[in-house]
Amino acid sequence: MTDITLTEAARDWLAGNGGEFTLRLSTRHGCCGGQAGVPVAEPGAPRNAAGYTEREINGVRIFVADDLGTGPYRIDLEGLFRWRRLVVEGEMGQV
Repeated sequence: MTDITLTEAARDWLAGNGGEFTLRLSTRHGCCGGQAGVPVAEPGAPRNAAGYTEREINGVRIFVADDLGTGPYRIDLEGLFRWRRLVVEGEMGQV
């Protein structure tokens, strides 16, 4: 099972913004042809839930991509006012 923790700030923000988010890998390409899977957290459910496992932590529903590593992953919130966004600290994945 993937080890995920939410900061209090992230949990409170998500509670006021739908109460759910998606945790997945996003492919990032390097300048010399390399690539890596960077973990990202996005508010809301995925468009297609196939390939995701649904969990709940502290009243927040999480859709975790099946290809995500075991972690640990820490979900936090950064930014000010309406420019807030979720950030993820955790292991990189292979693409």
